[in-house]
Amino acid sequence: MKSRRSSPVVRTAFTAITLGVLSLGSSAFAEVDRLQGVVPPLTATKPLTIGASLVHLQDDFWKGIAYGIADEAKLSNVKVVQLTVAGGYGKVREQFGQLETLQSLGVNTVVLGAAAFDGYTPLLKRLKASGINVAAAGIPVNSPSVDFGVGQSDVGIGAALAGAVCTDKGAEHRKVIVVPGPAGAEWARLRAVGFNDAAAKCAGLEVINGAQGGGMNLESGLAMTSDLLQTNSDASYAYTPAIPTGMGAVQAVKQQGSQAKVVTGTITRRVVPLIENKQLLAVASEPGILIGRLIVQYAIRQNEGLPMPAMQKSEGMPYPQIAVPNQLLQSSNVKTYPYDVYDLPPEGWSPEQLSSASR
Repeated sequence: MKSRRSSPVVRTAFTAITLGVLSLGSSAFAEVDRLQGVVPPLTATKPLTIGASLVHLQDDFWKGIAYGIADEAKLSNVKVVQLTVAGGYGKVREQFGQLETLQSLGVNTVVLGAAAFDGYTPLLKRLKASGINVAAAGIPVNSPSVDFGVGQSDVGIGAALAGAVCTDKGAEHRKVIVVPGPAGAEWARLRAVGFNDAAAKCAGLEVINGAQGGGMNLESGLAMTSDLLQTNSDASYAYTPAIPTGMGAVQAVKQQGSQAKVVTGTITRRVVPLIENKQLLAVASEPGILIGRLIVQYAIRQNEGLPMPAMQKSEGMPYPQIAVPNQLLQSSNVKTYPYDVYDLPPEGWSPEQLSSASR
């Protein structure tokens, strides 16, 4: 799995645009709001067609965005003409072809989950010249021809995971080992930055950072956590940026007879029992479904000339955007958090009915 997000300048700016990141308690979901209070839902009164090109559908984050777009469109009188997938990071040429197809179909709004950070401006300018609006989904794009973006704060996610470690009272010796993630994965680097900055403010917490490297998979998480535990057998916590490496960390802790608790990002259906039995202390959500729904809602607002609340443009950003609220799952709320509403699309769901394009 390659970098999900890009550009230190833009990503750092993006982290400042956050709506209550990782601050909502389980009581906030007594009545589940599919838009999590970001904006009130609207039904389109003017015709609106959307086409999307996303980088891949290999994880629940991107599949959740696709599902959120498709489902919110059905609820909001919006038509999704086509949803295509580039096939992976770096597949810019394939994505260019998909965007050109969407232009030929005459959609009102193109949703772009970009396969790279740079290089899109000439094509997006052509889309804008033909009257098509452009929305960035999940990750930023280095182009002023994007109208708005919806994503999340990676620094905020890392900081919240450090907060879970800092406030935990179950360890006598407070030492945390950090598996930062693969080199070149900017989103993982920013999570590690957020974690380390917040951990430095936690009295009595010793932080041992591993080297960037490996992949974003269970095997890398297992190997790197095992190496760190061999020289830090007294560690009481382990951090990784996302659940694939987090599952490897859980396995390493078990194999070495350690009592370390793991904190990580990304909800899957497997995390619930691991949080309940305290192998995972905390998991940060990545609400892809919410991102997809908000893309549709803001596209309606733009198409109808309505206000775009909560959108902000900060220094270093070429267009306005928001960072969605994320939730920190722990034993206190893991049974009540509606992950099927915000994070995990229905099992077996695919956008086949929306597009016959090759995936």
